[in-house]
Amino acid sequence: MSEQKFLISFMNKINFPEEAQEFFQRLYRQILEKPEYSRHMDSIIKVFTDSQSEKAFEQADFLAKDMNIHSYTMSMMLLLLSCKPLLELYHEKNISEEIYWDTVADLTYKLNECHQVHGIWGTFVRTWFPLFYQAARFALGRMQYEYAEFQLNEYSLNGFTLKKGDKVINMHIPSSGSFSKEKRMDSYQKAYNFFKKDFSGKAVPIVCNSWLLYPGYKEILPAHSNIRSFMDDFSYIQGYTSKEFTDSWRIFGKDAGKAPADLPRDTSLKRAFAEYLEKDGTPGSGYGILFSTSATKYPC
Repeated sequence: MSEQKFLISFMNKINFPEEAQEFFQRLYRQILEKPEYSRHMDSIIKVFTDSQSEKAFEQADFLAKDMNIHSYTMSMMLLLLSCKPLLELYHEKNISEEIYWDTVADLTYKLNECHQVHGIWGTFVRTWFPLFYQAARFALGRMQYEYAEFQLNEYSLNGFTLKKGDKVINMHIPSSGSFSKEKRMDSYQKAYNFFKKDFSGKAVPIVCNSWLLYPGYKEILPAHSNIRSFMDDFSYIQGYTSKEFTDSWRIFGKDAGKAPADLPRDTSLKRAFAEYLEKDGTPGSGYGILFSTSATKYPC
């Protein structure tokens, strides 16, 4: 399959909005129409897939400037065109296509975030992506996971003990819709099945550092909140506070920069956080852990 046909099929498969699909198809045709642009993009893709992401992003910015295209847009174009070699890498590593498609769906999540926050089809978090293209970060159901090292000196829970430098699995939470308990538990179990070989079949330690685990937010959320329920999935270890709510854009999109009194309150989540910030509530994040096992349906 040609790169052009793959691009069309790929964007449709991961549910890019129709307008975005047409936009990137036009951009790719513009690249193909000029041999110098086409050669440049081929070179950038090779640099990127050779794990030289910083150099690749610099070169993408040069091409974006030549074509009078926004850097966010050209960054997404590079990521899209690098998905065919990524699929080949998955085949080489014998990783299932189900995991591949779950993983590359993150392009759609980041595309939509960029359009909501900046009104641009593209991505403003391109440095987030290299580990995906090195087959070192994976989506397993609802969540995303990668290898990491435990950062604290020592921690024990329910008979399990971790020391600084021990291998753990770091978890990320994409903005991909339903955050139900069922979907979360399914993901934790998939993580156990995927990573258990690295832990000799014992419990898989999953750590997460997120604003969604900050204890200060728990009381402002309704009892039925999926975010509040998620906090109970993890054993809280420690928290961090900040002067500014840097994750505001995840809730308020393009309105994130507004004063608390002017923030929209058209959903219960927006209303809860707008009121919290207006009352000078302290923003922060939390670091927690769960041990996923095969012994029970739910992690311990």
